[in-house]
Amino acid sequence: MRKVKSIARLFHHYISDLSKWYDLSDATSAFEVTVPLISLQEPLLFFAIIALSAMHMSKTTASSFRATAENYHGRCVQLLINIEENDGVMTGGVALAATCLLRSYEILDSDIDPNMHLRGAYSMVSIQDLLPGELHRGPLAVGLWNYLREDITFSLFENCPFKIDLKSVSLSVDHNSDQDYLNSITLILGRIINIAFDHAFSVEEWENTLEQVRQWSSTCPQRLRRFSRQPGGPGTNDLFPRACFLQHCHGNSLDLNEHAFEAKEDLLETMAMEICGITFTKKTPSVIVNAFGPMSYCSKFIRTEAPRQELTRQLLACKSSIGWPVQRLVDDLETSRRASGV
Repeated sequence: MRKVKSIARLFHHYISDLSKWYDLSDATSAFEVTVPLISLQEPLLFFAIIALSAMHMSKTTASSFRATAENYHGRCVQLLINIEENDGVMTGGVALAATCLLRSYEILDSDIDPNMHLRGAYSMVSIQDLLPGELHRGPLAVGLWNYLREDITFSLFENCPFKIDLKSVSLSVDHNSDQDYLNSITLILGRIINIAFDHAFSVEEWENTLEQVRQWSSTCPQRLRRFSRQPGGPGTNDLFPRACFLQHCHGNSLDLNEHAFEAKEDLLETMAMEICGITFTKKTPSVIVNAFGPMSYCSKFIRTEAPRQELTRQLLACKSSIGWPVQRLVDDLETSRRASGV
């Protein structure tokens, strides 16, 4: 009876807290609503939910849940290993959703490779084979967008390209909801990462990609823009600027024209400060989790000591509530500080 109550507690913890990490770009909240429902019939997904929830609890509030986390993680991995190519859990997006949860588990469990099972996920879905409509609906689509954002996070951590080629993927995402704007810029960012980290790109290639960003920005409705911004820095209450948006998924929208004439080093630092400011204005877990990769990459462009220290403080404060191994980000920040001589 005690075990049943414990599992129920973990299941509820996933629904009420962790699922929101994955629904940032999904107006239907599939990871909060649909994934738990499907998991009642799919052991692979249920085991992944319990494993992630138990690992998160063990890192934040109850270390005794670690044994449960490892047990369900092992059972989940075993099921993944035995999946056949045409299994329903593959075609229906169940395996992809479970892999997204497993990757978060492995990030929380910082003792192992945080990308171990994500590497195996590339065989679970061929983006090139997806019909355009399938990029916008159903569990497979929701898993795909999370899969891409997780790959972005890892690429920004490691300064490496995607293991999938996005060149043949259409960027024409229907903007039926505000979340769709986040999804379309996700594809564009993926292409930028592949260009920046994969090869020595040409000026023409870079300009074409930047034009895609400009076109995306020009289509964003006014409601996606921040409705309030307070500058940060010396003499203010915050070292980072404060930016307020109507919805969490709007945080990807920045006015590029505001900084068009800044010198390169100033522009990079300004963008880094803006990203940190957007992330920490509301301290929403779903935003913070999806911002770890961008912050990890851009923090090296912050040249002044006070905001560097503030970023370190904010990151360490996240550890107790979110459970992420933020020490790696803190160490990277310190390494870049020493390299720059600041």
